Amino acid sequence: MPPFNRFEYFESYSSQDFDITKIVDTYKGKSLEDLFNKQQVISTGLGDLLEISWDIFNDIPSLNLSHTRVNVLKNLKTVYYIGEHTENYLYKRGVRNLFDLLSHLKYSKFAKTIIKQVNNKDFYSLTQNKYLYDIDTSFCFSKQDFLFIDIETLGIYDSPIILVGIGFFKKEKYHILQFFARGIEEEIAICEHLRKNIFPRFKCFVSYNGKSFDIPYLANRFLYYFDANPMISEDDTPYKDYNTKYGHIDLYHNCRRKYKGQYENYKLTTIEEQLLNWKRDNELPSNLVGLCYRKYLKDPHTYIGLIKECIEHNYYDILSLPLIFSKLLEK
Repeated sequence: MPPFNRFEYFESYSSQDFDITKIVDTYKGKSLEDLFNKQQVISTGLGDLLEISWDIFNDIPSLNLSHTRVNVLKNLKTVYYIGEHTENYLYKRGVRNLFDLLSHLKYSKFAKTIIKQVNNKDFYSLTQNKYLYDIDTSFCFSKQDFLFIDIETLGIYDSPIILVGIGFFKKEKYHILQFFARGIEEEIAICEHLRKNIFPRFKCFVSYNGKSFDIPYLANRFLYYFDANPMISEDDTPYKDYNTKYGHIDLYHNCRRKYKGQYENYKLTTIEEQLLNWKRDNELPSNLVGLCYRKYLKDPHTYIGLIKECIEHNYYDILSLPLIFSKLLEK
């Protein structure tokens, strides 16, 4: 049997499921400067990276965070010894929220603890409660605290990160930045930029399946380069804990729970089309991003169009996150 050639596989796969011919022919010979107007090279002490920025978006819906606090206070099951049956019984007796339990002989101590956590916006303690989900802690943050994040890799476990997209709110407007490694050697600069200049500005990640993929993957790359993980405190075990310092709202798990049984699958593109009712212009499958990058490294002149597709794929990932978040926060 002849040795496996991933590039021949790429050509075969693409010809069946994603036509790259037109893209290659259209952009052949162009440069990144030709394709993306708003960009700059960022220098870190460990090398350079390319930052691509997009226009500010004014049509991102506001995030209704306040009612999540009300929902937590109404959730009597957050108190020890109260299950669904007891909660229903207490509701029938006129108990409507945790404050009504402060005078209750059995539950007052535990209710007071939860109320204190809510008032202190102690997202870490609240997420340890088995009757609360990460999205229930949204009230602990302001819009400006959220870092919407998505990464692209070469597609092989423990391989380099080639692109990181982030989104954030500033003065009520949504911004998107992307950090692109023009060569694999620039990955370390991206990691350095994230840990020194980006992460310290925020308090909570928002991702789509980031708890299982993006954040653990980033933690692994931080440990590889720096033998330290900026997403944990000094008291945590570095090789065990991926993120204990920041909040993290994973929209994937919340979509699966809230819209259980409504969709054929819960891939991001499916949620975009069926929940948000919009279809992205870019149709590059996520599993081809790494292969596109490899083709680009092999012949940038010919395959620059494939990198354009990769960057735009990541852009749409970041654009859709606050839209999905807003839907999940609806009452």
